[in-house]
Amino acid sequence: MIESIDNAVQIATLLICAAVSLYRTAKYKSRTWTQAFFFYGSWALGCVYWLLCLIFYEDTPQISVVSDLSWYAALILLYMILRRVAPPELCGKIGILPWLGPVFTFGMAVFFMTRGEILSNLIYAVLMGLLLFSAIRRLTAGEVFRKQRFFVISVLILCLLEYGLWVASCFWDADSLSNPYYWFDFLLTAELAALLPSIREAVKP
Repeated sequence: MIESIDNAVQIATLLICAAVSLYRTAKYKSRTWTQAFFFYGSWALGCVYWLLCLIFYEDTPQISVVSDLSWYAALILLYMILRRVAPPELCGKIGILPWLGPVFTFGMAVFFMTRGEILSNLIYAVLMGLLLFSAIRRLTAGEVFRKQRFFVISVLILCLLEYGLWVASCFWDADSLSNPYYWFDFLLTAELAALLPSIREAVKP
């Protein structure tokens, strides 16, 4: 029951954010807001499929690739937004710290592979590693991305919350609020909503 409520709340949040992004796309004719609309829409599609399986089959999806494809697209779109609002050519020389992102994600992928699929974990490792690398690189670029810092930090927090709920799902299975998975997912929902004002701040002229 709590999982259905969790998914329903996240879907509602994503749809509201998608609607706001679509409105701003029409108002400002902005490619960034267009990408934000598809980001929220893609993430929502994955959640909708997950929720439908919970409602009609009373179980998590047996073919999770349907949701995974939507979430892959969402992560790619988030990376595209990051590149657009904070161009990599302004970052300067690449230091050591950004490489901690890919090292972390591939280390976690090895752990997850012992409990799940190999291919999907590799794809998530690449996408999340790219996002963490890019976010850390921009945070260490001094004052260059001061206006975009809120957005970059939001991306970093979103990635870490994803890993929090993935790890929690490996060790806890209770369908109640005692399961840390749901706390991470509620925080993730809040962070998805927080991306909206952070994008608005980042694209201000």
